[in-house]
Amino acid sequence: MTQVLIINAILVLVFMTLAFKVSWFRKRLDTVDPAWGLAFVLVAWAVVAQQPSKRSLLIAILVSVWGVRLALHLGKRSKNNKEDRRYQELSAKWQGNFWLRAYLSIFLLQGVLVWIVSFPVAFAAGNQLEGLAWLSVAGTVVWAVGFIFEAVADQQLANFVADKNHPKVMRTGLWRYSRHPNYFGELTQWWGIGIIALQTSFGWLGLIGPAVLTILIVFVSGIPPIEKRRVKDPEYRDYQKRTSSIIPLPPRV
Repeated sequence: MTQVLIINAILVLVFMTLAFKVSWFRKRLDTVDPAWGLAFVLVAWAVVAQQPSKRSLLIAILVSVWGVRLALHLGKRSKNNKEDRRYQELSAKWQGNFWLRAYLSIFLLQGVLVWIVSFPVAFAAGNQLEGLAWLSVAGTVVWAVGFIFEAVADQQLANFVADKNHPKVMRTGLWRYSRHPNYFGELTQWWGIGIIALQTSFGWLGLIGPAVLTILIVFVSGIPPIEKRRVKDPEYRDYQKRTSSIIPLPPRV
């Protein structure tokens, strides 16, 4: 298992360095967004190559479906828009060598996070525990629910933004029940993969991955910047009062 983790780390380092080169060529930091999903796909198939099994193959397929869809979605969004505001705000505070700072604080940092979040992918390659094969089915069902949520929420948001006459706040579709249903879907998918990993001897360590991703999205770099950006918008504050932050729930009256 140590060898799997080391090889995964090396592959992620090389891949994110190449993504940085593309970012430098394009002069856009948000190149890292589609690279994020594709890095997980690389890790998943690397695990299949190192420790082939039906379980690792299943996870590689699930991760590939998630990662490729996300990369295509983010790549399309980036192509049709200016540099993501998050990176503009972040880089505005930088001093010194801009691209060295970008490599270290964005690409390498996200590479480390890819390595950690993908723990269930790596630890699922461990020894099978007797009587727990049913967790593959359970985890896949949970993953499928998350995939549907994320894909539908992303498409609903894209349609909303494309409508030039759209209201200030989106309150329809899945966004009526959660302010961030796309993030709910992403987290659900990774917890589903974590469930699949639980059938192996050290699979419980794989839960570190979705736990770290949950902390990042809910408390650090996912939801907080979005909410902070609209804190002065009275319509959005009303939306916050009535709508669950991430877990889909009936809107409050």
